[in-house]
Amino acid sequence: MAGAEDVVERSMSINAKFLPRLKAAVEQNALLRIGWTGSGEEVPKNGEVGLCPGIPEGARIKALGKLGSWTSPFGAGGRFNVEGEVGSFFGAYNNGSTVTCTGFIGRCGGFMMQEGTLVGSEGADTNLGMFMSEGTIYVQGQVGARLGNGMTGGLIIIQGDVEEDAGIAMKGGRIIIEGRCPTPPLGISLRPLKAKELKEINSILSDYDTVLSDDALCLEPNDEIGLEVQSNHVSSGDLSTIGLVPMGEHTLIENHPVDTVAFIPGTDDEAPAIMLPIPILPRIPDGNLLSTEDNSSGRLTRIQSQPFLVFENPRPIDIVQLNLQSLCNLIATAPVASGVCIDMDSLPSMNPEEIDGLLVAIRTLMTSESPIMTLQGISRIQSHHQSSVYHEVQAAISRIEDGSGTPEAATLPIMGRSKKNELDKTPVITALEFGFTSDAHDVVVARCAGADFVITEPPMLEIDDIEYWLQGLTIDLQNTLRNLGLDSIDILQRSHLRALDHDTASVSGLRMSGYERPLPHWFAR
Repeated sequence: MAGAEDVVERSMSINAKFLPRLKAAVEQNALLRIGWTGSGEEVPKNGEVGLCPGIPEGARIKALGKLGSWTSPFGAGGRFNVEGEVGSFFGAYNNGSTVTCTGFIGRCGGFMMQEGTLVGSEGADTNLGMFMSEGTIYVQGQVGARLGNGMTGGLIIIQGDVEEDAGIAMKGGRIIIEGRCPTPPLGISLRPLKAKELKEINSILSDYDTVLSDDALCLEPNDEIGLEVQSNHVSSGDLSTIGLVPMGEHTLIENHPVDTVAFIPGTDDEAPAIMLPIPILPRIPDGNLLSTEDNSSGRLTRIQSQPFLVFENPRPIDIVQLNLQSLCNLIATAPVASGVCIDMDSLPSMNPEEIDGLLVAIRTLMTSESPIMTLQGISRIQSHHQSSVYHEVQAAISRIEDGSGTPEAATLPIMGRSKKNELDKTPVITALEFGFTSDAHDVVVARCAGADFVITEPPMLEIDDIEYWLQGLTIDLQNTLRNLGLDSIDILQRSHLRALDHDTASVSGLRMSGYERPLPHWFAR
């Protein structure tokens, strides 16, 4: 039985072979086939993931076998037909393609669908059409729970029975069901189809040689008031209660050269790394904010060399943060950016095979040597680090403000233990995402605790203010290192840290200032 690495390798190989041929195939109106030899002999695929992302308008691909998760995602207008079964997230983020399957469709088919059509002939698993905003889904056969979960628009047509919570949290669109449907959840109405609607639906289904009967039902949101409870449980502190002390080194004179550079590695030793002039990755919403076209004075030097984390419009040196919404623009952003950072907390929970499928699809659409990073809450750091090693991503970033309320000082031993146990002797680096604008002190503390870099937001989003902030942060960082007697940020150690009060020493395990050792309970077994 093939292992996960073999499946990923086969999947990447298929994408590398077929996707470059699409342009010529479109021009010749040719059908590309996966699962057949050149002479037409059947060689069904078995479990390949992330196949054929972003197929363009006019492309036609036919696949044979039992395919895995994230098959034909991010479609941009082509046609993809599966003769057989398909796994989770089939046709996810579809933006104009037509994807069809003759067999069973796994969970989250048509996830975040924006346009296009998804067709299934043998039923589907849970969360079909989850978060879709436009397009049409038509499935014959039984469909699992939470059909149309959170959809905001579009049309779902089911000829078969559906399980519980159909239409849950939907805010727009329609779900048409010809079959048994349990009582809908709060805020969702179930009503008979109007004659005009029945005619409209049957006009759509005429392409599939079928019709709806007049006893079909329609699910849609009603005007009942829905309550939303938002958690605002954030960390109770910052890093100001942690001090920095030298370890016997003499203070360096003013203007002594200091190395502050950090690197985010590429996919292997030969792949180019992303250089961070200082160990931060500032995050802003739009890379267009960093435009230096009017920089005739040459004053915006820091911005030009500093990679940023952006959601859209990256520069070639920037990294794109991919979350539930920004993945919609993956085809445009992935080939341009120097790397991607996937916000795992914003996406549905995925098993290792599904994560592999997403990574194969993303890797296919971006520069193959570019780093991939994952972002997840600090309270899940151990499993996050384990997953990062398993999936061979380049960096594992922990979000401190994850709703757990974990104080910043307490994250330091949490990260240190997990890094030692899970990432030791692996190429995966680790980082922290702060919920506040970091200063040089915060960056140094994070580095002492084992973070390779930090993610933070600038105090303001005006380009001149960002440049001034970066310049000041660089100077402060260099001066802090000189005061510690260090000429490189790589020399920082945990022993340079001191807890300045009892509470900080209690949760962090740091040596308490004056006491000069950790509090006794940190030695208890």
